[in-house]
Amino acid sequence: MKNRLLLLLLLLSSLSHAQKIRWDNLNVRREVQPSLFIKENPLDVAFITTSTDGVFFNDPTMDYRVSDIRVLYNDYIYNDLGFPKMVALLEYKYEPATLHIIKKDLKYQVAVVSHIYANLILIDPEKGVFDTQEIRLGDCDLVNPVANTKGFNSNLGDLDYPNNLNTTLLLTDLSEFEANQYRDQKNPSLPRKSEIKEVEQIQIYKLGFKVGRILHTKFHPYGKYSQLAFNYLKEDKDFNGENFNKASQLINTGINPIDESKVRQALEIWKTEASSITNLEDKKNKKYYIAIQENILQCYNVLRDFTETDEIANNLKTIDAKNQIADALISNKRKNAIPAEKKQIVYSPLPPRFAQTDVVRFLKKKKDMINGLNHIQPDYYDGKLTDMSIYKEASLLVKESKPDSEKFNILIDLLIDITGYEKNSSNYHQRKELTDVLKDYNAFCMKVANENKKFTANYDFKKDPHSYRTKLREHILSLNKVADFTSFNDALTTSVALTIEKTKPENITIAQDFIDLNTAMTLKQLMHTTKYDATITKAIDSITAFLDKKFPKQDLEVFFEFKNACILIKENKKFSTLEIADFSNTLRLLYMYC
Repeated sequence: MKNRLLLLLLLLSSLSHAQKIRWDNLNVRREVQPSLFIKENPLDVAFITTSTDGVFFNDPTMDYRVSDIRVLYNDYIYNDLGFPKMVALLEYKYEPATLHIIKKDLKYQVAVVSHIYANLILIDPEKGVFDTQEIRLGDCDLVNPVANTKGFNSNLGDLDYPNNLNTTLLLTDLSEFEANQYRDQKNPSLPRKSEIKEVEQIQIYKLGFKVGRILHTKFHPYGKYSQLAFNYLKEDKDFNGENFNKASQLINTGINPIDESKVRQALEIWKTEASSITNLEDKKNKKYYIAIQENILQCYNVLRDFTETDEIANNLKTIDAKNQIADALISNKRKNAIPAEKKQIVYSPLPPRFAQTDVVRFLKKKKDMINGLNHIQPDYYDGKLTDMSIYKEASLLVKESKPDSEKFNILIDLLIDITGYEKNSSNYHQRKELTDVLKDYNAFCMKVANENKKFTANYDFKKDPHSYRTKLREHILSLNKVADFTSFNDALTTSVALTIEKTKPENITIAQDFIDLNTAMTLKQLMHTTKYDATITKAIDSITAFLDKKFPKQDLEVFFEFKNACILIKENKKFSTLEIADFSNTLRLLYMYC
């Protein structure tokens, strides 16, 4: 009994010296479940931007670039621009930029603020739209505005302050006259066009930067940080709170991320420590006891376990009526008692307003066909070059074909078509050094094209639409000999070679492969022959090796489509005329990047 009394006196003596209690905000990392449902990580997604607001397209000089297929630079995103499991469509919505002229002492400030926002629409390519969320940046302080037009280039999706606010261009230290120069001349309440363009272009990119992080929270469990205040003991030679410090160490290593085992160990230590304090009349004991009880409540807060907290918090408030941690714990309990409502997934068709946008084309793509990309008008280099190469090869086949045979007629139709292409202004040009070489070829193309035009203008399509091609061929051959069509082989061979020589020196070989592949695919499909299979295989292998070396990261849509087309070609799939035209366009787009 005497020994126990001595031990209690020693404990109370130690507690009486426990003066140096401090607190610190500690980071708590809690795993949060996704707001929609769990999907694969990385997320297989295509990111497309668009708008149906005409203001983005009315003035080309503003260069808004709202319609695009973009890439998200996040570790948890796989940018699949081929056949993704999900499409994230960012629809930009326009609200006019505002002008704010603010008087500061004897000077003026001008703030130009963008208010563009967006809708993030999530689409399952097979089932339809299943989620829509409005995305806005935060409102800025117009009393003390902060500029945020620089340092915003973050693809991680976590735009920190002030970049998470509406894009603001700030001009300071101006006279009243200088400030008024930033007003639009036609509508003085609005900013000038140049400043609008600057903030709105940045706003468009910043909204896109947020998409990756938003997708992460919708489909992946993620760590969410909060801060909780924990008490600790400052080192003191007169007091050694060994148990308290042991619990503190467990908390320091057990809440970022949360380790429930460590937190519960700390909780039990502090409970034991608190139970040993009986004399709360002593101010020092009371202070130490409150510090322990606060830490106990924070442990329960970390664990989201509120089964015992009412009694602890209420007892603490009887000792310290204004205790903020007890109040916060009671509030947190009420908030966590309401379970988060799980969103019901309902699929619906893509809204009609997107009917004219590129997302419709993208969603219609299929793995078992060559899909069309946005067609580009061929320039004088690749347009003329492609036509000449196909014409040259087809004219050689004509010489080998029996007149009026099926093969012969198909080839003559093709040559007539190509002469018609030459009538188009974009294809009629060639490099200056080829003017003399192609003089006779161009003149013949113009002659046949004009004959074609006259015949077509007078043809009665209502009377006999199905015989048009046959009648046209017969008409053209009545005016021209077959030998006229096939007399340009030397000129075309020279022109193709000289045109390719004018490309980048490092691309001369690959340019020939592109032309060979396009020509071979066109004639293989047209003639239903295996004659070109070896050429096609060699060209595909050569182009693939070239692209793999030059573009280690092939995340543009054209790369996905080329790869898919090559798979189908090697499987010897039959293609439609439209698919061959789409493949030719894919090659043209692909070569642009080379």
